[in-house]
Amino acid sequence: MTSGKTLLVVGSGPGIGRAVASIFASKRYTNIVLLARRLESLKQEQAAIETVTSGVNVKTYAVDVTDSVAVGEALDDADAALGKPECIFYNAARVLPSSFFDHDVQDIEYDFKINTSALYLLAKRYVPHLVSLARADQLAKPGLIVTSSALPLQPIPQLFALSLVKAAQRNLVQSLNMTYGPEGVHVGVINVAGIVSPDEPDRNPTNIATRTWQWFEEGKEFEVVI
Repeated sequence: MTSGKTLLVVGSGPGIGRAVASIFASKRYTNIVLLARRLESLKQEQAAIETVTSGVNVKTYAVDVTDSVAVGEALDDADAALGKPECIFYNAARVLPSSFFDHDVQDIEYDFKINTSALYLLAKRYVPHLVSLARADQLAKPGLIVTSSALPLQPIPQLFALSLVKAAQRNLVQSLNMTYGPEGVHVGVINVAGIVSPDEPDRNPTNIATRTWQWFEEGKEFEVVI
């Protein structure tokens, strides 16, 4: 097992995922674990992070977060190779249009698995470790960060499925924060309240990542709104 602190990124990809992983690697983490569905995309993310930060160890795993067995096996391997994560960045989601009442209920259930069930299993696996880390090391920064949006409070009917599963996800993260925040684990959400684009003055990936690091470093508030 290598030395250094580990960041786990679930739902790695261009945009927010890449930008957050890159700035966190440049600031604190020498070990980065990337999970996403597509192997080719993971190769691009690994190359992008390694280009920005020299000397970083990056391991990639092509898995679907709804496949709990495959995810467990990937994380077993990552934990053995790089050590359990000090910080988890959960960025897994899919954006599909949905309209009443043509949207298939199976698609809603699949999105619920991506946004909530898989996140719950990840928290079950690592939150006890994060609590122990907080107790053992005053300099540690144990964290569980989840990418969110305005949808939980301002649903869009044309995206009703994503709106409702994001609301459930936020509720879960709030409950985790209420329970384990007092134990020293920074649990919270990046509330990106609008379209993300390189052309957006505030909601471009670089600014989102910078704001996220500043918020995480302070370690006080439940969410950062961008």
